Amino acid sequence: MAVMEGSLSKWTNVMKGWQYRWFVLDENSGILSYYTSKEKMMRGVRRGCVRLKGAVIGIDDEDDSTFTITVDHKTFHFQARDAEEREKWVRALEETIFRHGSKMRWDVSKPSPTMKDFDQKVSEADAYLQLMIDQTRVSFIFYSN
Repeated sequence: MAVMEGSLSKWTNVMKGWQYRWFVLDENSGILSYYTSKEKMMRGVRRGCVRLKGAVIGIDDEDDSTFTITVDHKTFHFQARDAEEREKWVRALEETIFRHGSKMRWDVSKPSPTMKDFDQKVSEADAYLQLMIDQTRVSFIFYSN
């Protein structure tokens, strides 16, 4: 499912510079796909994509419309229309990166755990630890005789 789509400029290389691209951010796959135009996107003619798992977003304080995505030792440079548009993209990208950052899925429909939940989990873990210690002692006594 596309969480966000729209135009950004992507730095292609020193010779060509900034190039207009149409981007689609898919939160389920964690992939940012880009196309040479919206029309090409509608036809499914993808120019490239960036896998966001493990990616890091960079923001340039001196330019309020640019940002970077660094992943797998490669850095991609992007330019939004303005600071507000950049903020929308950065927020959506960071949320997608967060969701794909670990093997566990974050379900936003469930309430966040409380300290009471945490204390209960610590209690359960402590009980299991004590059980393992007791079993180890019994095994040690049994096998040492």
